[in-house]
Amino acid sequence: MANILAIDLGSTQMKLMIINENVEILDCVSVKYPTKVRKSGWMEQETSDWERALKQGVLKLQYTGAMDSIEMISFSGHMSGIVCLDKCGKPLGPCIMLSDNRSQKQSESLMGSMGELVKNRTGNPINNAFSLPKLLWVKEESRIYDQVACWLSPKDYIRYCITGIIATEYTDAYNSLCIHKRTLDWDEEIIKESGLKREMFPIVHRPTDVAGYVTREAAEKYGLKEGIPVAVGGADMACAVLGSGMSEEGDTALTLGTCATFFSIVQEPDNGLYGQITYHPLVEQGKMYALGSHINGGAAVNWSSSILSEKGKIDYEMIAELSEKAHTILPGSNGVVTLPFLSGSGSPYFCASDRQHIIGMKMDTTREVLFHSQLEGIAYNLRQTLLAFQKISEVKKIMMAGGGIHIDIWKTIIRDVFGIPIEIFHNPDVSTIGAALLGGKALGVFGSIEKIAVQNRKIIEILIPDEEKHKEYQRLYQQYLRIYKIMHQLDLRERYV
Repeated sequence: MANILAIDLGSTQMKLMIINENVEILDCVSVKYPTKVRKSGWMEQETSDWERALKQGVLKLQYTGAMDSIEMISFSGHMSGIVCLDKCGKPLGPCIMLSDNRSQKQSESLMGSMGELVKNRTGNPINNAFSLPKLLWVKEESRIYDQVACWLSPKDYIRYCITGIIATEYTDAYNSLCIHKRTLDWDEEIIKESGLKREMFPIVHRPTDVAGYVTREAAEKYGLKEGIPVAVGGADMACAVLGSGMSEEGDTALTLGTCATFFSIVQEPDNGLYGQITYHPLVEQGKMYALGSHINGGAAVNWSSSILSEKGKIDYEMIAELSEKAHTILPGSNGVVTLPFLSGSGSPYFCASDRQHIIGMKMDTTREVLFHSQLEGIAYNLRQTLLAFQKISEVKKIMMAGGGIHIDIWKTIIRDVFGIPIEIFHNPDVSTIGAALLGGKALGVFGSIEKIAVQNRKIIEILIPDEEKHKEYQRLYQQYLRIYKIMHQLDLRERYV
């Protein structure tokens, strides 16, 4: 029986999952890697750390024997990051990540000069959540631009390491803002207007195409078998939609990862919500999903634990402890309100100047109250995206996945802030599952991967809102909006001082 290896390059760890043609998960391992902050607003990862994770992950899988029958490798990966390569195919520096906001000046400049063009071609605004401003920053403010022969998204770089083939596909490349929503290929006018070199942009494939094969060098370096075919794969959110079994307009899901990502299937971009949410192509050509990007999701939770713990770093034991104690805290966190914008804000503001603020602390404020308030702040911000989605289509329930579902109090708070039922997936690794399905399609062992995903979707828990708490949270949500309005003006003033 054919096995498929799916490699999911996440924003904090790489997951390697093996499934068979019956969509049974045979093994799954993960390897963490760091994110570096060299300057305020900069978020980077070393490509060498990704390669180390790949080698370690393959080694872990080899102990089970499941690697012996691998007949296809596929990928998913976090979006909007850029890796610049020289003419020899060597990285010219670390990956500039989605949450990096160093390109604010470029975002504003591009928005003024070609914002309408990009809006018409992609449905999206120009901001730091996309690759185009980052690439322009490389041109204008780095010393490497003249050496840049090509740029790749994170998962495309790892696939290049394995196959030696430079390529991308439309679900990931769309986040460059240089892909036309109709052709799903590079928009020559946008690239020309941006002033970037056309030769920097790699060939665009379909996610289910075979990009190449494991090279001898890669086999020796990473422990893979030479000659295995390698699928192009897809962006993590497109893979998550697929892996979630979402197929109908209005189907909505929330993934609680380092970034909390909220996505809903739509017919086409809605100009009435322009700038609040973004739009992206699904794996199946002709379909799109709306995306709420909340870059301060799990990252803000992890930050809370590192600040509150004596270890001075992410403390998962403390998260579990605080989660348990926080169950006794009522909505409103004893008057403490948190704006959870440690790296600027994502949806619906996309403002690099926004900051984390904790309002209302007193002498008797405890660690669990601060933790509870942080979770509430994230939930309020997520509710803003939910309300945007509900303007497009009727959202009666949402599905939830990601590592954050293991924090019970967070699920409970989101449930009561939203006021609609939440279905919890059996397997939270929906992006990795989606990547595996793409690999099976490329191999030819799967027919309709959308139908297979729906058939294999398993819900293990349904959370029904507490109506009394939801009423209270509706009041508290309005308070959160008023506080944000005040603090946002102060943050903007601080930026220009």
